[in-house]
Amino acid sequence: MGTDDYWLWMSGGTLLLVAAQVPLAQRQAVLDSLLYAQLVADKAQGSRFAHYSPWYGRYRRGLSERGWIMTQLFRERRCTDAASVLAPVQPLSLWLQTRHEAAGSLIERGLNTLMGNDDGLQNLRRYTFEGDESSTRITLEIGLVHPGPVITLCSVGLQTDEPLAQVAIERPLPARTIQGEVAVNGLSAQLDNERFEPRRAELRALIERKQQEQCYLLDLGAVLGAEHE
Repeated sequence: MGTDDYWLWMSGGTLLLVAAQVPLAQRQAVLDSLLYAQLVADKAQGSRFAHYSPWYGRYRRGLSERGWIMTQLFRERRCTDAASVLAPVQPLSLWLQTRHEAAGSLIERGLNTLMGNDDGLQNLRRYTFEGDESSTRITLEIGLVHPGPVITLCSVGLQTDEPLAQVAIERPLPARTIQGEVAVNGLSAQLDNERFEPRRAELRALIERKQQEQCYLLDLGAVLGAEHE
C-alpha cells in the first residue's frame, strides 16, 4: 500500500481513518482504548446524547487513564446563523484540517467507503443519532490515526428538529432546526507505550468479551489516497 493509503475502522461511535503505516499492535491499542473510554463514559454518565458535555469529559479522562497523553485540546460552543446550513460532519472536517491538511479529502473518501457498507453505516448510526419523528440528537466523532500511535479526534454534539429518518452524517441541516448550541471538541494525543503495555492483555480480553456481546469494532475497508485518483 502507498503512503497516502488509509483504512476505515469503527470503534464504538468513533469513525477512524487509520494510516496504512500504523502497525497492527498500535492500531489495536487505539481501537481498544477508544472503546474502553466510551464504555466507561456510558457507565458513569449515561446517554452520550442526553448528557454530551459531561459524557465527553469522562470519555477523555478514560483515554488518559489508559496512557494517552493529550498534546492539544479544543473546545467550542457555537450558535448557528439562522440563514445557514450545517452538516454534522462539517465542523469536524474543518478542525481536523487545521491539524492535517489532507483531512477534508480523507474524510470525504472515508464517508464514501462507509456509504457502501450497509452494516457499518447502520452500526455507526446507533451511536451517532437518537431521535424520533419530532427531533434528533447527534453525537459524531471522526479521527485520524498515525504511527506512534498518535490520534487526532474531533467530536460534535447537537440537537435538531429534523426527524431521525431524515438525518445523515453528510446531509446539511437548516440552521433554524438546530436547538441551542453546537458543541465541538477536539484533541490530539500520543500513547505512552510504557504505561499502556503492562495492561494491554487485560484490556484486549475485556474488549473481546464486549465484542462478543455486540459489534463495537468493525473494519470497513480501504480508503485510497489522492495518488490513486
